[in-house]
Amino acid sequence: MTFQTFIKTKELSNRQVEQIDRAWNDEYPIKLNNRFGLLLNDAKSYMHYIIENEKQEIIAWGVMFEKEDEHRFSILVVSKHQGEGLGKQLIDAFKKDYSVFYGWVIDHDNDVKANGEKYASPLIFYLRLGFTILQEQRIDTELISAVKVVFKRESN
Repeated sequence: MTFQTFIKTKELSNRQVEQIDRAWNDEYPIKLNNRFGLLLNDAKSYMHYIIENEKQEIIAWGVMFEKEDEHRFSILVVSKHQGEGLGKQLIDAFKKDYSVFYGWVIDHDNDVKANGEKYASPLIFYLRLGFTILQEQRIDTELISAVKVVFKRESN
């Protein structure tokens, strides 16, 4: 395990924006390239969650934002750091800060990343972390085919 820094911030530096944009284009399906900058359009508020290595390279990133009266999230983990628990760390931070939040999850393995590899659906990852699939809520466009998921903290 390498040294990591966890950062929570509203504002991103130019360096951070460039790194997240590059990771976005590398990790998400090629159809979604160069769309990171559009993610927070019309968001009422947002908070970025960043995990950096000792060289100040972003190895995982997440954002929680408010849109259409819902808290929604997006995360990504750089390929060579997937499987290290970083995605779970981001989701756990969201769970600590929010009792209910939603996300759109690609639920098939038909898309291709910029490097030619298949994009693997992370749906099982979210189910393992306690999310529920909202089957009746889908996006099906030329750009993306995804299902909405929700996490609701159980009250004691």
